[in-house]
Amino acid sequence: MDFTLTPDQRDLQARAEKLGRSFADQAASWDESDDAPYRELFERVGAEGFLGIAMPTEYGGQGGGAVEYLIVVEALFRYAQSWLPPEPVFCTSGPGPSMLLLGDDAVKDKYLHDIVAGRRACNIALTEPDAGSALTHLRTTAVRDGDDFIVNGHKSFLTGSNVNDLNATFVRFDEIPGPKGIGAVVVDATVPGVEIRRGPVFIGDRGIHHGEMVLTDVRVPAENVIVGPGQFARLMTAFNLERLHNCGFWLGFSQAAYDEAAIYTQRRVAFGRPVIEFQSVYHDLADMWVQIEALRLLAYRAAASAIDGRFPRLAEVSQAKLFGATVGPQITLKAMELHGGYGPTTDFAIQRIHRDCVTNVVAGGAPAVLRNGVAAGLFPDRKFPQG
Repeated sequence: MDFTLTPDQRDLQARAEKLGRSFADQAASWDESDDAPYRELFERVGAEGFLGIAMPTEYGGQGGGAVEYLIVVEALFRYAQSWLPPEPVFCTSGPGPSMLLLGDDAVKDKYLHDIVAGRRACNIALTEPDAGSALTHLRTTAVRDGDDFIVNGHKSFLTGSNVNDLNATFVRFDEIPGPKGIGAVVVDATVPGVEIRRGPVFIGDRGIHHGEMVLTDVRVPAENVIVGPGQFARLMTAFNLERLHNCGFWLGFSQAAYDEAAIYTQRRVAFGRPVIEFQSVYHDLADMWVQIEALRLLAYRAAASAIDGRFPRLAEVSQAKLFGATVGPQITLKAMELHGGYGPTTDFAIQRIHRDCVTNVVAGGAPAVLRNGVAAGLFPDRKFPQG
């Protein structure tokens, strides 16, 4: 399979690299203060044409697919050395708007144009305090009441909860048990009964909140239903784009860690020569790069094999995400080690890069759960119970 980029894709990559570099000097201050000028950041990303990168042109998108999405977020992660610049790309092309593409015309026409244009932004409200990896055990309910649904529940880890106003919310319809009862609705954070809380303070991925949403008798119109009960597998095809975003994170941040280690070891002199000339050091750098290249092949295979060019297939994207979450923290930790005593100091970016990576290990699917899925695909005649 040929992964050579087309001229248009190379131009896209170059533009994303240039934009990423323009943010690099701000990454440390966003991390230290845990406060980023998100609207300004969003507008800068939009001005470069990266909103709705993988959304259809009929909704104002760029008409690209999963490959173009991955090209952009990988470059932004790597050169900004921050998780924040790719967020506007995620909010306007990621699993939230991609889920809406699965809905009927009413919900698409109501929200997609504004989301893709960046006038509104959509969280993924999936995880609950007692249902993270055990998604099919979620308790948030949507009960029919005339032309509306009454929604009650508690969602956790809503990235951007303080800056985004819409929530693609996973719910259990009419108390139907198991995966058959799960679907999704759009919840507007500004309507009565919605309470947004600050949520925990993270050691990485800082700058905007990863909050909580408490829903108390929230009235959601039926036209806000994205996918109803009985379509859980279809709904999760859109969530696979989140896992591709995770792949872009691991690919970009692993390269950022490599970049920092390569620069430092060539500048640092010990025993009368640059430390990169010691075999243990250049062997470490070689191993890091081979792991990055292996991850690149897995990630781009997942993107290239996406259904309709937009929805990564579960097997491919799970394998890529699992590999990234396994080797990514190893690469960033090794890069920090290669900085010697300066590695864990705030004088160098590598400690921030490593903290962001540690924070993301379980995002988009915990490694143990992904291994369950990979094993189930390898041995389809075997039962691997989750409980």
